[in-house]
Amino acid sequence: MNKKIIYSLVGLALIFFLTSLFIFLKSGSKTNDKKSEPVEQQTDAPVEGPETISVKSFFFAEDSRLMLPVPEEIQLTGIKEQVYRQFVDLLIKGKKNFISPIPEEVTLRTLYLVETQKMLVIDFTEELIHKFPAGTDSELEFIYFFVNNICFNFKEIKQVKFLIGGNEYRTISGHIDIENAFLPDFRYLKLD
Repeated sequence: MNKKIIYSLVGLALIFFLTSLFIFLKSGSKTNDKKSEPVEQQTDAPVEGPETISVKSFFFAEDSRLMLPVPEEIQLTGIKEQVYRQFVDLLIKGKKNFISPIPEEVTLRTLYLVETQKMLVIDFTEELIHKFPAGTDSELEFIYFFVNNICFNFKEIKQVKFLIGGNEYRTISGHIDIENAFLPDFRYLKLD
């Protein structure tokens, strides 16, 4: 082989090696800078928790014919239905020393907002009709427990409709017609 070609190849290989080494060292220093930067930010910056909103859940009590307010905090999320679901789950869970009008095994299947009608549709599991105690008062307490709590805390909701197992039912236990949505009746709430 010609000496000129060999020197050219060696020169090119040397240039390639030095360029690669320079790029490697340069990227390594950037990586180290990036690693040290977040550590400084984490120690200096305050840690922010999730935003919450204050709500009042109203529950029945032995010594009052009205539902009494209990202050609560729920997490704000970007999706309205998730906030509503957290609140309904809180109601289903109940409160110690208060009476819940919800049979124990009843859970929420789903819920959704019909914005054009300002209506929240709540869909419960079928245990609601199987485990519900008979009586007009029991049905009214159940219905207005949810309607009043939801409409009081979320002003964008003006009415609540109930589904059971994804279907419309005429009544829960044979007394109150639940085929239509319910408007709130705040006379059941102790607002003072």
